[in-house]
Amino acid sequence: MKHRKFVISILIFFLPVLGGVLIAEYLSREITSGYKINSTYLNAEAGSMEVLILGSSQIKDGINVAILQQPSINMASGDQHHNTDFKLLKGLDSRLPKLTTVVLEVSYSHFELPHNSPDFWKNSVYYEYYGINAFERRVYFKDRLIFLSNPKYFAEKIGEQFHDKSVKYGYNTVGFDTLNYSGRFKDMNYDETKIETAGFKINLEPNLSVFDTNTTLFFEMLDYLKAKDLNVIICNPPMYRTFLKKRNREILFRRDSILNIVSEKYTNVSILYAEEDTINFHVKDFTNPSHLNPKGAQKFTSILQTHLDSLH
Repeated sequence: MKHRKFVISILIFFLPVLGGVLIAEYLSREITSGYKINSTYLNAEAGSMEVLILGSSQIKDGINVAILQQPSINMASGDQHHNTDFKLLKGLDSRLPKLTTVVLEVSYSHFELPHNSPDFWKNSVYYEYYGINAFERRVYFKDRLIFLSNPKYFAEKIGEQFHDKSVKYGYNTVGFDTLNYSGRFKDMNYDETKIETAGFKINLEPNLSVFDTNTTLFFEMLDYLKAKDLNVIICNPPMYRTFLKKRNREILFRRDSILNIVSEKYTNVSILYAEEDTINFHVKDFTNPSHLNPKGAQKFTSILQTHLDSLH
């Protein structure tokens, strides 16, 4: 009898918790997201896609594949590093039979920021929407619950969409947010005097150990792509002038030295260097010093199109 009462009390305690988690999971899957739209697009068009784009948020926000003439998909995502790019690349390999070109990002300090861990929270998102296991182990039931992968993030997104409706999205059919203008620059009304003195996030700490690890994997990925007989475009997306001035010269030199080696070693690789393009890109093309807005993305995507055309 005591055992039965104990079990009942446990159920009374946990059932509301379980119910709350299930509701949160349902709402997390219902929010409008680039991942969800990308998944639908990938499933429908994988057989015709010729260009695969990988990278972090700079590439996610900077390339609108709806503008490209070649059937393409942008699988870049915030905080996504080369080791995750490589996992996505391998996971998509058999699904993209017409793939000819892969676009990779090598921004300013890409080689001196740590790779994503095997428990990177977005692994659950990749598994749910793309069917790719990036965990480096078997997938458990908990891994399939995207809300639990990052409760704070999804709770915020649920609140934005279903409660206060404070954020407006304009995702097109290829998962690019055409209304993504919010950011520090817009908040300051694109006032270049204010922007010049405003602080921003930038990595200024050299890390040789991370550099060795990251470049080793990068060359492994390039070898893989060469063996697949695929063209590779390495992108340095545009940065605003305040970002350019603050870069650590040691980090920058090491990045550029690797790109020089790559250019000499791999005949299938070309480099699209737009990082210091202050002629085509101006303050109203950015959301912050290191991210383009949709207006800037239209310019950068057009430059990428010209580069793609030059490969043929």
